[in-house]
Amino acid sequence: MTIVAVIPAYNEEIAIGSVIARARQHVDEVLVIDDGSADCTSHVARLMGATVLRHEINAGKGAALRTAFKWAMDRKVDILVTLDADGQHNPDEIPRLLEPILWKEADMVNGARFLKGHSLKVPRYRRIGQEILTFATNMTANVKLNDSQSGFRAFSKETFPAFRFNNAGMGVESEMVADASAAGFKITEVPITCRYDVEGSTFNPVKHGMSVLGTIINQFEKRHPLLYFGVPGFILLMLGLILAFRTLFIFQATGNFAIGTSLMAMTSALIGIFGMFSGLILNSVASHIKDLKSQI
Repeated sequence: MTIVAVIPAYNEEIAIGSVIARARQHVDEVLVIDDGSADCTSHVARLMGATVLRHEINAGKGAALRTAFKWAMDRKVDILVTLDADGQHNPDEIPRLLEPILWKEADMVNGARFLKGHSLKVPRYRRIGQEILTFATNMTANVKLNDSQSGFRAFSKETFPAFRFNNAGMGVESEMVADASAAGFKITEVPITCRYDVEGSTFNPVKHGMSVLGTIINQFEKRHPLLYFGVPGFILLMLGLILAFRTLFIFQATGNFAIGTSLMAMTSALIGIFGMFSGLILNSVASHIKDLKSQI
């Protein structure tokens, strides 16, 4: 059985050496995807004995993972473990993620920072953002995770073809959960620790969070079109009916026709009906596509 640790990296020459050294104690090989670094990340990684694949330009974490999983499938790797290059994850916890796969208890293992009191020192703004993104991911993927944005994960070889990597950026974490769930793979979580006293992401946390949330909403639209279009459509239709009754009430009470209210009622009702029918049609199409895939 071949176990490989994958480390996507972008300008991480300072921390990546120690991450590789510690990870090599628990896996057969360490693969570093240098995503267009401008520093000596690749050089340090090779000196520490890692296999290095380099992107000429910075394409994002999703693109780095796409390269890693393709490499793993070509070389018939049995298990992939992904972890960050900045030292936030503890490579000595790799065996904890491997155990459920080795015992055939799970196909994908998610390292959760918020299980059993772990990472209690997480910055409050990060914890709130993570909770929002995890809630949205759970709704989209129909799973119950405590930490949907963790980059510390393990995957059995059976899961490799399920991941599409349509999202090249940080939204790939939620996308992978949704893909694994849609393919019927068993996902479990194990507690991990996480350091926040190291230099973190250079991305603006608010901008980063909104970008990931946008990705999750886009996934929700594709996987649950009836809810995405139908529920808002129904609400708008009800609002239109309420405004229509209000228009009639005003006319009966005063003899005046409330043009503005009637226009709002008509617009709201029409958009609502259109939304409901769109949801029904798209849901039917999605169900038909799913049936076709199951027959192939």
